[in-house]
Amino acid sequence: HELHTVTTFGAEVCLQCKLTTFESRGELHLLVALEDISDKKSAEEAMIRALDDLERSNRELEMFAYVASHDLQEPLRMVASFTQLLADRYAGQLDQRAQEYIDHAVEGAVRMRRLINSLLALSRVDSQGKAPEPVACDKILAQVLRHIEGIVLDSGAEIIAHELPVVMADPTQLRQV
Repeated sequence: HELHTVTTFGAEVCLQCKLTTFESRGELHLLVALEDISDKKSAEEAMIRALDDLERSNRELEMFAYVASHDLQEPLRMVASFTQLLADRYAGQLDQRAQEYIDHAVEGAVRMRRLINSLLALSRVDSQGKAPEPVACDKILAQVLRHIEGIVLDSGAEIIAHELPVVMADPTQLRQV
């Protein structure tokens, strides 16, 4: 049992009280052991406060990531659209360097859109999680590679994968990672 009390010096302490009975010379005795666990209790309370602060901070970060990803979508859409309009409108009229600049701007906008979408997906990971289940990582990798096949071909990337394990996870979240 835990016992909260005040010492004769006015300090609050938390004591752990352990009771044990034993028999000696035919008589039943009660042994009471008291241990000051005030420091342990203070540490536990500090840890609980820290965990609460961490959970609050994580919620705020998730909300920030969600809001930031949404707020960045429209300006990015405008930059990508106007850059594409420039490329279409002046196709063949620009020198090689100007065309390269436009191509870089379009590629940058596409990469930025992917990053923003990833940020948005990450902000939703915790709220969309399902109970872990056995997931074959080989199958997840095959699905992801089919999904990004065009990007892999365009970039000339070479994907090398060895045998992957079965893990306990949310398949959707694993696919996103």
